[in-house]
Amino acid sequence: MVERDGGYAGLSDTLVDLRVDDHEQPVEEILRLYRLHRALFGKTPQHDWVEVDEALRAEIEERLAALGHASLEDWAGVENLEERVDGMERIDPVVLGR
Repeated sequence: MVERDGGYAGLSDTLVDLRVDDHEQPVEEILRLYRLHRALFGKTPQHDWVEVDEALRAEIEERLAALGHASLEDWAGVENLEERVDGMERIDPVVLGR
């Protein structure tokens, strides 16, 4: 699947390139891989992002500290979700589900 500048961080036109040529259950496997791809590389529209209030900020910071991360950006980089994080004022709900 291609889309102009649709690849990771807009660095290529390759939006999705998944293969299951030799898998015993190719249909199930391609669906699993596509769901994983969407979780990691999908794009939630900005108007669907969640406003981070003080209570949510405190919970996020507590969970990050428990995992040993100094910042949300640090954790997102490890989890390959950096494209879904843009500061702490608003957050992609996919990140909250991880």
